Amino acid sequence: MDIKNKVILITGASSGIGWATAEALAREGARLALAARRQDRLDALAQTLHERHGTETFVVRTDVKRENEVRYMITETVKRFGRLDVLINNAGVLFMGQFLEMPLVDMHAIMDTNYWSIVHAVKFAAPPMSKQGGGHIINIASGVSRRGLPFMAAYSASKYALAGLTEAVRLELAAQNIKFTTVYPGGVETEMPKSVDRKKLPPTYPDQRRWRISAERVARAVVKAVRKQPVEIFVPWWVGIGPWINLFSPALADRLIRRAEKI
Repeated sequence: MDIKNKVILITGASSGIGWATAEALAREGARLALAARRQDRLDALAQTLHERHGTETFVVRTDVKRENEVRYMITETVKRFGRLDVLINNAGVLFMGQFLEMPLVDMHAIMDTNYWSIVHAVKFAAPPMSKQGGGHIINIASGVSRRGLPFMAAYSASKYALAGLTEAVRLELAAQNIKFTTVYPGGVETEMPKSVDRKKLPPTYPDQRRWRISAERVARAVVKAVRKQPVEIFVPWWVGIGPWINLFSPALADRLIRRAEKI
């Protein structure tokens, strides 16, 4: 797929993977709709992309937990550009902590952001994509979409749900020429892990920073996904090893994770 002049909507564009992906796609000549909660960050990104690449942008402040705002985000993007070629569902939230101690309100926020917002986005994006002859939806999942990790129970559940949703709807909507790609990043150095309250974790929980990759590395994988439309991408590639071990021997996977995370 030639990216130049394609209309691409990115959620969670105000930082991290979303910001890096917007910059990467701007270099390819895409026209971009940028969605997130922080209006000032979106405005700054749009100005940066215009100054560096002459990118045509549309900024739409959106809280993806709100169904009506997701609907507005989609309809206004289509109204502005006349079509929607690619939707990148990137917005997400992470709270870590011991399952029995995590407030239910935090668990609901994780599911609302990481799962239900994408349900809404797909339902609202599919009709205009179908009407124009097709489209492409990229869902940013996680390595924990295929193997849950301790102290990330609700987050793992939300990403498992996202992976299952994507597998199902890519079959249902294939007849409408709507393609789906699931991107499975490992740990990424963004605001998300930096915001984790380590006081809610066991004192022996290891520092994971050495395993994290840059948001720019994930952005390159997303650009590849836009161009080649694969079914799945693991980034980095070794993130896919864990699910394979878990598939053949969940007990072995448990032992390896307990040893690595010192629990």
